[in-house]
Amino acid sequence: MDKYIGRVLDGRYEILEEVGNGGMAVVYKAKDFDTGTIVAVKILREEYLDNEEFCRRFRNESRAIALLNHPNIVKIFDVCNSPSLQYIVMEFIDGISLKDYIEQQRTVRVKEAVHFTTQILRALMQAHARGIVHRDIKPQNIMLLSNGQIKVTDFGIARLSSSRTSTITDKAIGSVHYIAPEQARGANTDARADLYSVGVMLYEMLTGKLPFEASSAVSVAVMQLQADPKMPREINPNIPVGLEEITMQAMQKNPAKRYQSAAEMLEDIENFKRNPGIRFDYKYVVEDNASYRKAIETVKEKESESEDDYKSPVIPVMAGIATAFFLVALVFGAIFIDASGIFKKNTSEQTQVPNFVGQVYNDIIQSNKYEYEFFKEEKFSSDYEEGVVMEQTPKQGKQVYSTSRITLYVSKGPERLMVPEYKNMTFTQYTQLLTQQKLSYVEMPVYDNNTPVDVVCNTNPQPREEVKAGDVIEVYYSLGPKTEEIVMSNFVNTPYVTAKSELASLGISVADPTSVDSNKPEGTIISQEPSYGTKITKDTVVKFTVSNGQAPASTVRMDIELPRGLTSDVTIEIFLNGESVKVANVSLASQESYSVKLTGAGTQTVTVMLNGKNYKDYTVNFGENTYSVLKEYDVSWLDGGNE
Repeated sequence: MDKYIGRVLDGRYEILEEVGNGGMAVVYKAKDFDTGTIVAVKILREEYLDNEEFCRRFRNESRAIALLNHPNIVKIFDVCNSPSLQYIVMEFIDGISLKDYIEQQRTVRVKEAVHFTTQILRALMQAHARGIVHRDIKPQNIMLLSNGQIKVTDFGIARLSSSRTSTITDKAIGSVHYIAPEQARGANTDARADLYSVGVMLYEMLTGKLPFEASSAVSVAVMQLQADPKMPREINPNIPVGLEEITMQAMQKNPAKRYQSAAEMLEDIENFKRNPGIRFDYKYVVEDNASYRKAIETVKEKESESEDDYKSPVIPVMAGIATAFFLVALVFGAIFIDASGIFKKNTSEQTQVPNFVGQVYNDIIQSNKYEYEFFKEEKFSSDYEEGVVMEQTPKQGKQVYSTSRITLYVSKGPERLMVPEYKNMTFTQYTQLLTQQKLSYVEMPVYDNNTPVDVVCNTNPQPREEVKAGDVIEVYYSLGPKTEEIVMSNFVNTPYVTAKSELASLGISVADPTSVDSNKPEGTIISQEPSYGTKITKDTVVKFTVSNGQAPASTVRMDIELPRGLTSDVTIEIFLNGESVKVANVSLASQESYSVKLTGAGTQTVTVMLNGKNYKDYTVNFGENTYSVLKEYDVSWLDGGNE
């Protein structure tokens, strides 16, 4: 049995059962005695307590999550980093991993895939804003609740975005199907590596397949570096073109060509949600040359014209070929001139859209640097200060005319809300209301003599106080009247009747005892449940295991030393507690000792007789497999008085 199950850590967290098992740690379901809530306790395996690398990862996870407070990131409540035990106490997620859900569904519906990806990107936006790069985004680390909410977990190999890494770790190899190419080659990684992993997950959800699969992790890593994945619509033609483009843009091998931030990818997702038929026309999409195609079509049209329009069959063929070459030359000549910059651009030519995200809107429109027609749309945002641009359409780098319309989505600052009233609402009803109003919450169970169980009795901040979207509301709900708690005494090695009488005086019931073989006196307590130090109430039923006074039988081998210097043959007889158990003839001339195996329990007396007269008495402890001489008798009568 797992040694932690049933154990209370630091007098507070009772380990109930194992719910997850990883290479570095084991996750248990536990009860927090201080709050009465169910939590998850992640314990570092004992074999890694002396491994600095694993301990560092474990500390990284607790520090990373502690910096974050987001509805889509698992919450952390407590941390223990002692030399003999390291654990993290987190919120208990009652759900399944996204990997399990993908395997159940085979392919995830477009609406669900977009819903899950949106939540993951929002979680990453906050992590990246705090300078934390997850570095192990994969569906195994994404938990899915029954209400469709996503929780990002396992920040075990997270690093600050300014940190460096030069090798592909064993942790990365384990997740090699989802890591970015730069992570596979051991180069520096930043937030864009997480976005590549999100792209792979989106690919897997939409197609039911991973973009790269091979017989070994190293082979997959090589494919991440060198191979191009099959386009998602080749596997599942029902995927919208725009969503395929988003997926492949996130999976660009060159980080510079990938989405540059979670907010940028989320913007495309939101545009797709508003218009599922949208196309983004990213450069990675395979394009054939439309102008070249048009030139060839022109040739075909000329060749198909009626022969009556020509005087010679050779002329139309030569004319068509000449026309085709002329048009193709024009096309490629135009491309060359545009790329070389020989001619100066005028206002009717296209330019690359600058990045306006993060700039103050008023500064942009007052700068007189641009001829664009700016259009302003305001939105609430907890991530951008009021008046700062948080999104733009078209995106940075898009080729547009210098007089084109640019839509700038400007932050109105955090949305101001009021804490709702909770009168007569259960905890579930009230927290659903908070979620609808874009407010987060934390459970605060309390004992209350005047409020029914599970009904909300208080909040912090108070109802009708002003808050902003994303703020965390402490929701206090009733556990009912508080039952008086008593610390369980240590009754081990105490008589059962004494313990039962003492507990009865406190109003605590005792179950019928379980008897076991033991060399301790009959009725002595061997073990107890609950254990010493546990908090109990009058509703607790205490169980004892007691000794029946019968020590378990065991066998002892005795080597009985015989008299020396004698030549006679004698009869040896051995008695165990007065009962003869062995008779044999021995030669004193040839034997110095006599060996015998005796079976018994507890401590007993063994008597040895030679020719019917007492020779030696022994004390034998069968429980400890020991024996010693208790008394020796005169044997001068042997061999006619010779000793």
